[in-house]
Amino acid sequence: MDTNNTISRRRLLRNSALGMGAFGAGIISSPETVSAEHSTRDMMSRAGKNSPREARILSVTIDGVEDKDKAVDKILESLDIMRSNKPDIICLPETFGTFVETAEKKSETIIRTFSTLAKEFNSYIICPVHTIIGNKIYNSAVLIDRGGNVQGQYNKIYPTEGECDSGVTPGSSPPPVFETDIGIIGILICYDINWMQEWKSLKDQGAEIVFWPAAYPGTRMLGSYAWIYKYHIVGCPRYNPATIFDMSGDLIDESGIYTPWACATLNMEKIFCEIDYHVQKANDIMKKYGERVLVKFYHEEDWVTIESRSPDLTIKEIVEEFGLTSHWDYIKRAEKYQNKFR
Repeated sequence: MDTNNTISRRRLLRNSALGMGAFGAGIISSPETVSAEHSTRDMMSRAGKNSPREARILSVTIDGVEDKDKAVDKILESLDIMRSNKPDIICLPETFGTFVETAEKKSETIIRTFSTLAKEFNSYIICPVHTIIGNKIYNSAVLIDRGGNVQGQYNKIYPTEGECDSGVTPGSSPPPVFETDIGIIGILICYDINWMQEWKSLKDQGAEIVFWPAAYPGTRMLGSYAWIYKYHIVGCPRYNPATIFDMSGDLIDESGIYTPWACATLNMEKIFCEIDYHVQKANDIMKKYGERVLVKFYHEEDWVTIESRSPDLTIKEIVEEFGLTSHWDYIKRAEKYQNKFR
C-alpha cells in the first residue's frame, strides 16, 4: 500500500464538503434517485456475471480498535484493500465513530467522508452514526447511494436501557425498507435483534437483504432469522466476526484475524420453496435448463431453492413458467385455507 497516497486521500476525504441530501430523513427512496449511469443495465454488463441480478456485499469491522477516534482510519484501510472487489453495498458497524456526546460534532463529518467514498467506489454505504433531529438523538444507520447522496435513514427502534439513559430516543416501528438498484433492503441495529416482529415486518415489506450493524456478532440468531424469513442477512459488528448469510441460513463468508471484513456475492435471482407441489417442477426445471439453474434440495427440511445461473434468465421467468410459489407465500396461502375450516 502506498502510505503517502493513502494519507493524502484521507485528508481529501476529511476536508470534502459534499451536499448532504436528505440527511436526517427516515424515508424510503424511490428508484429514480439512483443516477442513470449507475443503472442495473450497467451492472449487468460487468464481466463474470452469473445471473441477471447479483449483489457484491462488503461488511467491515473495526476489530482491534478500541478508540472510536481511530475507527474511520481503520475502515479506510480496509476499503483501500478491497476497492478492486467493486462492492455494490458496504456496511459499517454500529456507531463506529460517534458517541451521544459527539453526535453533533462528528456525525456530519463522518457522513461526508463516506459520501465521498460511495461516489468514488460507485457503491451504496450503510453508515451508522448518532444523528440529531430537532432536539432528539437517535442511534441511526444512514444509507448513502452510489452518487454519494443520503438516500434515507433508519433509527434504532430498541435502544438498550443504557442508551435511553444517555439520551438516545427510540425510532419508530415498523422499520422502513429502501429501494436500490440491486433490490429492496432493510436495516436493523444491534439490540433490535431481539424483536422478531421487526424482522417479519421487513419480510412483509419485500426486503431481500437485511443489514444488521451491531456492537457484537450475534451469529446464531442471524443465521436462524435468514432461514426463518428467507432473505439474505449481513451482520456487521464492531468486532469479528462480520457475517454474510444466504436466505437458506448458510454462512457464505465471515471476517477473522487476518481479514476484518466479510465479502461475498449474493445471487438475488433465487426462490426458496417448500417441496409441496414443487418436486416435479424442480426436476422439470433441471431437465430444461441444466447448468443455467442451480436447484438444491434440503432433504431433511423438505425445502428446495432454485436460482438462476444465467445472466439472461430471471427467477421471475422461471416462477411464471413453472408456477412456483415461494415458501413465504405458501405459508400465507395455507393460513387462508385453514381459516375456512376453523
